[in-house]
Amino acid sequence: MKRPLPTLTALALLTAASSPGGAQVPDAYDAPDAGAREQATTLDTLTVMGTRTEVSVQDNPVSVSVVDRYATEHQATDSIAELLRDLPGVSIVDATMPGMKRIRMRGESSRRVTVLVDGQEITDHSTYGTPIPIDPSNVERIEVLRGSASVLYGGKAIGGVINIITRRGAPVPFELEAGGSLYTGSDGWQGWLAPSGTLGDFDYRLAVSMDRHHDREVPSSRYSSTGTLDNTSFHNGDVALHLGRRFGERGNHYLALKANRHWLDTEAWSDPSSYEYPVTSFGIEMPRRDMDKVGLQYDASDLGPVLRKLHVDAYHQNVARLFGNRVTMQPTPMVNVGITSTSDDDNLNYGGTAQFDLQLGPSHYVIAGVHYLMDDLDTDKSTVTRSAIGPRPPTVQTEWRRDRASLRTVSAFMQDEWSIAPTVKLTGGARWYHVTSALDESSEAIRPDQRSRTTADWVTSLGSTWAVAEGTTLRALYSEGYIMPTLLQLFSDNSAGRGTLTYANPELAPETSRNIELGARYHRDRLQLDLAIYHTRARDFITSQECGAGSSAPCLDHAIPGSFIYVNADRATSRGIELMAEYALQDSAFTVYGSAAWAQRRLELALLAQDIADSSLPRLTGRVGLRYDDIFSRHDAWADLFVRAATHSRQILVADGAHTHAQHGQYFPGWGTLNLSTGIALGAERRQKLGLHLENLFDRSYRTSVDELPAMGRSAVMSFQLAF
Repeated sequence: MKRPLPTLTALALLTAASSPGGAQVPDAYDAPDAGAREQATTLDTLTVMGTRTEVSVQDNPVSVSVVDRYATEHQATDSIAELLRDLPGVSIVDATMPGMKRIRMRGESSRRVTVLVDGQEITDHSTYGTPIPIDPSNVERIEVLRGSASVLYGGKAIGGVINIITRRGAPVPFELEAGGSLYTGSDGWQGWLAPSGTLGDFDYRLAVSMDRHHDREVPSSRYSSTGTLDNTSFHNGDVALHLGRRFGERGNHYLALKANRHWLDTEAWSDPSSYEYPVTSFGIEMPRRDMDKVGLQYDASDLGPVLRKLHVDAYHQNVARLFGNRVTMQPTPMVNVGITSTSDDDNLNYGGTAQFDLQLGPSHYVIAGVHYLMDDLDTDKSTVTRSAIGPRPPTVQTEWRRDRASLRTVSAFMQDEWSIAPTVKLTGGARWYHVTSALDESSEAIRPDQRSRTTADWVTSLGSTWAVAEGTTLRALYSEGYIMPTLLQLFSDNSAGRGTLTYANPELAPETSRNIELGARYHRDRLQLDLAIYHTRARDFITSQECGAGSSAPCLDHAIPGSFIYVNADRATSRGIELMAEYALQDSAFTVYGSAAWAQRRLELALLAQDIADSSLPRLTGRVGLRYDDIFSRHDAWADLFVRAATHSRQILVADGAHTHAQHGQYFPGWGTLNLSTGIALGAERRQKLGLHLENLFDRSYRTSVDELPAMGRSAVMSFQLAF
């Protein structure tokens, strides 16, 4: 049941007012949190994202943002994706799987975004994109790069890169942390427990978390007449272990073992208004998506005048996924057809990276590295078709196929940061990659073109920064990106989507992109600005082409009429402006802030001979707010009143599984919501934290785009965190 607005507002005011007045400087234990709070609102934040070397956001040649632990603790979210929602150029994808939120960047699909955990890639060979299987309570910080970045981060980095850095041990011998949240919008809960500490040179952390969300509550609309959005429940569980040891005479060597197990069970919502003749019902489910990962990391610093740093990592990861969809069609009143497809997949990955940081003279800081990644996909697919004509007994046809395919990538990269002058830096890099893919086993006959295929190529980047004045930096960047076809697209025929067969194509080429952007950053006194203007050209996007008489598609001779095959055909041109700004009001604890993105994207659909404006995402999105943060009598109190808003969007591409048709589909009006978050950290050491987050205070009914679920109505999240 939804709580009325006055009650929620009263709870927020009581929480914010629960500490007495009187300012006091925090003690030494608070220093890390205080520093994190300062960094969260300044361009001086240090990050390795974008250059793989430690540099401030102010002096970084790429578009990069950092979300630190202070920021994550002030957002009681159910996923990593929600923590990134308000970054310019970032949007969330959850319409297919509510419990498996993914990220789009600058209009590119989530499949074209690289997701790293502690610098190691999470892979997913589905066409839906890579989810983020990490619990927010175990996150130290998140670094986000927007734009093409394959020189340093390999395949998939066309839209951008997300690097999630997990937490290490507490700085005391033993600390026990616990936390949780209650969600009125889904009648859900989340809880976590984490013992951690440091004993001499050894640090450790064990984190266990779990959540459960029921169907989300939404305002009455065309999506729900009952106020509940059916089939939107999900359940997550996560166990993470960190063991680290610092060694060496100067303590400049660090070795860490990280292990993680994550499991997910999610329903899938489908919009009945999207059904097209002859479809009468459609459903998706993912009762299992489990990930097991073990990784090692070694870092050494201050090694000598030339070899400054060394990084080596290796990991082993397995993703087990059970996916199913069902579709019912009624071509005529007397004919009913039901198709149920399942895919039971095991995706095994292992690989690693070695990177050397070299100081070559006073002006050149060079990094050089090698990377290896092995992907092995073992998939069992079945399709059951049940047909009934009038009063006759139904006929049932079952098809089954098993494939095991592999993709091995070897690459080498190098980058030079050249300090041309005290205020000017030029950063150039290149990456060579060599990919071997093969269909190793199959229940079907393996053709010669499926046995082994090799792709090799280069990508490059060149960026510059110019500190034109104190606190003012101009930057320019050219960068390239690529993404290899998934193993499913290369080797595994499937009937996903709405039952139409799509043939794999082992001759697919990588999708590629070229990105140009200009930017400016200003940080002086109480004002901060970060502006980016970009233009991206992408080509060889993978789509599907119909087989049949007269078709130019590279289909097999025995291809079933009406089936499809994956091909490289489409192109896209994206341009946009991204802005982040904040101003600290003089002699007060208030800060006015805002973020906004304007984007325009054109699609060239070669097979349809159409060049169309892509309005599937809002042209303009943003957040504007007033933030309060101060310390009263040993208590840290904060509040954030903000507005989220977006212009309209329209579904212009109707996808039937992998098959895209251009037409004007659903229209989603522009919207705006008023939201309030507030909280308090109790005690001199701020070891008890309470928060209340009120979303969509005016109970607006809206849906941002076809990629997102209809939004929750007025709701609250109540959170707590304790440390002993």
